[in-house]
Amino acid sequence: MTQQIILLTNTGSPRTANEEDVRRYLQEFLTDGDIISVPYLMRQLLVRGIIVPRRTHYSAERYRRLLALSEGVMPLTAEMQRLAELVAQLTQLPTLYTPRYAQTSRAQWGERIAQLVGTDDVEVLLLPLFPQYTRSNAGSAITYFSDLPKPTGGHFKTTVLTPWGTDLRYIEQFADLIQRHVDTSDDSYHYIASYHSIPEAHQKYDQTHGWDYHAQCVATLQAVISKLGIPEERVHLTFHSAMGHGRWLEPTLVSVLQELVAQGVRRVVLFSSSFVADCLETKLDLDLEARELFLAAGGEELIYVPCLSTHPDSGALIASLVERVQRQC
Repeated sequence: MTQQIILLTNTGSPRTANEEDVRRYLQEFLTDGDIISVPYLMRQLLVRGIIVPRRTHYSAERYRRLLALSEGVMPLTAEMQRLAELVAQLTQLPTLYTPRYAQTSRAQWGERIAQLVGTDDVEVLLLPLFPQYTRSNAGSAITYFSDLPKPTGGHFKTTVLTPWGTDLRYIEQFADLIQRHVDTSDDSYHYIASYHSIPEAHQKYDQTHGWDYHAQCVATLQAVISKLGIPEERVHLTFHSAMGHGRWLEPTLVSVLQELVAQGVRRVVLFSSSFVADCLETKLDLDLEARELFLAAGGEELIYVPCLSTHPDSGALIASLVERVQRQC
């Protein structure tokens, strides 16, 4: 009888904040053609010869700051491993956390699956834990983890979770998470949803391949604020973490924070539903640096709502997504 196994995937983190580990992580991440979409040779020269040598020290410093804020552990890795264990208990199915960038080959992942289950007669249930899909997050993970090679030959059958940014249980849980951190009846707060930005070229690519990342972000936010009953005039959609040259999705988180202060807004609630678990971006870019910027500009209070994995029922939500994948089989 075919055994099912759950793979929970997202971007991942370096193994440590050591510069060599960070260099390897950046190199694997940035040489992915779904991240930097230029011809192969140009991408290799650009990443290995210019970007990684210039960014490694800076990125390692940021990861060291992250570790100082997170009791010495990579929060994304720790939270995802915890979620994988919880989902395994709830579903009674073997579950692996398989970060997309982990210096682990497709063949090695195939071997781990067969070893964990005890057979290679396995069907993979692949859950990209990005509520809003785009080429550079779920797209890359789906390409990498679909049809992994079996140690004995052939490939594992794979069923992939479809985009889930408006899943009712997810929306209800995220709305509840916000209410656990702020009194939503207080009309002095403005709400900022900040999503990971993508190049406009990726947005156009997604639109021609059945996904519309920007529309997914809007749909998630509208569903959450509708559940909370917050007026749209106090809600703002922003994007963060743009890098390099070229045009990326806007408005930026920084520009909106500055505009709100100029308009007299002094209290904001900031959250990101791009991520299931907190990571470098949420801990540093949002919870720390955005707060510092807002307060320095004249704001009085910024409440950061942590990611979904902090909700006590997050494991049950992921288990319900597993059931959704099983219905797709």
